[in-house]
Amino acid sequence: MNAPTEIEMLGLSTALVVISLTYSLVKFTWKYPLRNGPEFFMGCEVPTGFYDGPGRTWLKSYQAIQVALHLVLGVALGTAIALRRWDLTPLCCGAWALLYVATILIFTAWTRRKLGANPPVRPVALALESRRLGDYISWPLEALMFAMVAVSWWLLLSAGETRIKWLYLLYLIWFVLGLLTCKIALIRFSYPLPAERTAEHYRYQDAERRTWIRVVNVLSWFLVFVLLSIALRHTRSLARMEPGLQWFVRGAALALGGSCIFMAFRGIRQLTEMGRDLRPVGSWATPFRASSMWITVSRAYQIWFAVWFGVLLVMILFLCFR
Repeated sequence: MNAPTEIEMLGLSTALVVISLTYSLVKFTWKYPLRNGPEFFMGCEVPTGFYDGPGRTWLKSYQAIQVALHLVLGVALGTAIALRRWDLTPLCCGAWALLYVATILIFTAWTRRKLGANPPVRPVALALESRRLGDYISWPLEALMFAMVAVSWWLLLSAGETRIKWLYLLYLIWFVLGLLTCKIALIRFSYPLPAERTAEHYRYQDAERRTWIRVVNVLSWFLVFVLLSIALRHTRSLARMEPGLQWFVRGAALALGGSCIFMAFRGIRQLTEMGRDLRPVGSWATPFRASSMWITVSRAYQIWFAVWFGVLLVMILFLCFR
């Protein structure tokens, strides 16, 4: 049995992305602004009857943005497939993900500015429990992950081929590096806990943190296995001659990609249930400042995220248009 080809893997991965995004749009993102009930829009408290008046315009604007963003991805993927440039499909998805995140962040900031400029002030409580990185991150697994990255690079450097697309590989490495620091930032981040129902807010915040760290973990492993599969495809050793190993590595990559999507959907559903009756972050202010999730993320992490995000965007644009 021959090992799966790169085009077959890219086709399956693209189909998985399209199916998952369609499901997400229907089940979660289409009515995301209403996740906390009709008293809120995108986490901002709104007056009674808001959705009978200006709220309809706000909701339709959000949904129009969702339609436009998904159409952009559909056109990009359709163009790449029509031109038989399957190698561009991961870049299309990556560039679209950055565009999606940036657009939703801008829309959320605009919403907070217009609808939540003067949130009610509420007393806060302090969580005395400290968080250690080791409580959330398995350092032996992180070491194994980077060891696999090192082995992949050793295989690629010893392959002696000129057809290797090094920029794609640098893109993968930069992505993985950023995800490690993303996990650290997720552990460090928190927002003020209200004095009312403090324990429930604390459990929700910790569940939110653990959910996204698990998702980022699986995504990191997915990218590592993608890198390893590329290395095995180019090496001249027995690994290249043994289709079973190729099937295992690429099958593991697909399984991890599917697991990442499943965990994200399950986590979103669980968090939605946990937070349905809780006042959302950003809808109230402490006596000192607004309740923002970025309060306890250090400026160093914010700067690193901006640098990582910017370099990633430049690399994607360069790979798409070179």
